[in-house]
Amino acid sequence: MVQQESLLEVIGKVDKFPYVPDSNYYSLIAHDEITQIGYITKSIAHHFAEELALKVDHEARTVTIDPGLDTLEKRESVFADMANRFRKIPEFDIAVNKGWRNELYTIYNPSQVPYLKVERAFSILMGVITYGIHLNGYVPAEKSNNGKLKLWVQRRSATKQTYPGMLDNTVAGGLGYPHGLWETVVKECYEEGGLPPAFVEPRAKPTGVLLYIYQQQGEGSIAQPEVEYIYDLPFDDETSVVPKPVDGEAESFVLMDVQEILLKIMQGEFKPNCSLVVVDFLIRNGHITPESEPNYAEIVSRTHRRMPFPTR
Repeated sequence: MVQQESLLEVIGKVDKFPYVPDSNYYSLIAHDEITQIGYITKSIAHHFAEELALKVDHEARTVTIDPGLDTLEKRESVFADMANRFRKIPEFDIAVNKGWRNELYTIYNPSQVPYLKVERAFSILMGVITYGIHLNGYVPAEKSNNGKLKLWVQRRSATKQTYPGMLDNTVAGGLGYPHGLWETVVKECYEEGGLPPAFVEPRAKPTGVLLYIYQQQGEGSIAQPEVEYIYDLPFDDETSVVPKPVDGEAESFVLMDVQEILLKIMQGEFKPNCSLVVVDFLIRNGHITPESEPNYAEIVSRTHRRMPFPTR
């Protein structure tokens, strides 16, 4: 028999980082020597201590960017070089070298102001906020074949480096420079799910934002603060338009009703943060309620964490 977890346990696997970090974590401080922009593990801080552009204080547990890096251009030049060197370190071969995307993620400081753009894979070592979009494609109950709300669920490709073969949201993608949110939604819908802009643009709607700090390897591992912008896309029926794999990211798509989805979430078949996105969708649409879920308030609060850093 497959073991099932409660929804709170599922959410707890995504929003894992303590509000008060333990001694294994150092604060990444901007060049103003004041503003915190990330969390770095002690082991990574020891590697950063060898960098001239970073000052590591092991007593204060801080890693501070050189005050001389006072322009966007200076910071980006130094961190691009650093990222290329770190991908050659054996310890970071999987995280940085094999995860290299040639895609830039933007760090903000102050909020909404670009402070630094770095290679996506290297940003993980810095413990900075990364951004993405997740889209729920759904068939409303009144338009489904059996009168039940259904979601289009993606099965990730078995060849993906991360979470191969697991269930996923209809469409999702990181927010890489220079693309905006809406541009990323439309682009990912077509590239990942074969959904044309003519179908997506008049229908997809922004419905919220989820914030959490993930630790893929558990307690003491790299902190991954994430902000995910959520979009919902209603389908007119089950057959006239259907998502299909295009770029190899997805293996297949299948329609699932609420009960089937909840069962697969609690059995751990979904990529962790995608479970959180589906739970949020079901809360917003009244399928998870304070009456049906005893941990309702905590689940809602843990999907909307207050970030300790400037945000987009």
